[in-house]
Amino acid sequence: MDASRFTAVLTVNKVEAQVLRGQENQWDLWIIDEDALPKARELLQRFNANPEASEFLDAFTQAKRIQQQIKQERAKRVKRARTIEVRTQFRDPHSMAAAMQRKDTLTRKVILICVIVFGASLFFQDSDNNNSNLVRNALEVVDDSRSSFFKTVDGTQVPYTEREYRFQHISEGQLWRLITPVFVHGSGASDEQSSNHFLAGFIHIFFNMYWLYYLGTLMEVRFGLKTFAALLFTAALASVVVPLLLPGEGLFGFRGLNGSKVVGMSGVVYALIGFGWCKMKLKPSVGMLVTPFILLLSMAWLFYGVFLSPGNDGISHLAHLVGFLVGAGFAYVHTSLGK
Repeated sequence: MDASRFTAVLTVNKVEAQVLRGQENQWDLWIIDEDALPKARELLQRFNANPEASEFLDAFTQAKRIQQQIKQERAKRVKRARTIEVRTQFRDPHSMAAAMQRKDTLTRKVILICVIVFGASLFFQDSDNNNSNLVRNALEVVDDSRSSFFKTVDGTQVPYTEREYRFQHISEGQLWRLITPVFVHGSGASDEQSSNHFLAGFIHIFFNMYWLYYLGTLMEVRFGLKTFAALLFTAALASVVVPLLLPGEGLFGFRGLNGSKVVGMSGVVYALIGFGWCKMKLKPSVGMLVTPFILLLSMAWLFYGVFLSPGNDGISHLAHLVGFLVGAGFAYVHTSLGK
């Protein structure tokens, strides 16, 4: 108690000190600034001579008030430092601007593949069947040109289960369909519907490629090609496979968590957001990876999709959720490995 009281006295007199437990019932009092030792010794002599002196009686209350002021000032300094850091991230020529100038990134190659697939899906269609898109049928999980709702068992036509129908071509060895759907955007619909489907497809690929370019380039340059490629592959696989495994009526009563086939890079984009957000939390020294605006916008859309979506809007909100969780988990493992 005496050690605590005297520490408070030192605080009131602007002498920074730390009290530690010593041997038996003794306490060691350390003065942080060596130049303050003479003043501390003088205060100690006066305190030992008369601990109940008026100048010492209110030390606890005063010290508590001083500590609160110090804590508030420290919080303000931290806030200012974070504000400066955020602004610096946007102005630093060696961060985002430098990353965007890189032309040899995997991100650019992935975007190029998506654009080529989108363009090819508009032109390469079966002339005998306007609803059959040759490019999409080769890349998506379900090939609409040859899929059937029935399978032959002992010479008898038996309907597929929902899961068997989704995996019918993958079970035949076409394993590329576990990854290639993320490169597909748009619909490649028939001529009567082409204008509407082209507009929807263009919006789909435009926003996916914009966020992939913005976030993917930064992540790739910051953490390296191997880390980025592993994250991209893991997120692509998970965002395609998990919705295939889950029932079409949704999970826990939420239609937004319905299982279905997936196309597009949205799950990967959400993985980049999840990775960047979790990485900033676990290792603040990495700087600003995902801005508050991007995080707020993406979480609002995810919340709507999972909890408010009717489930028949043609968007796999489940793939978005899976992507975000994969990205966050990837960041946790990555940081745990000391990277």
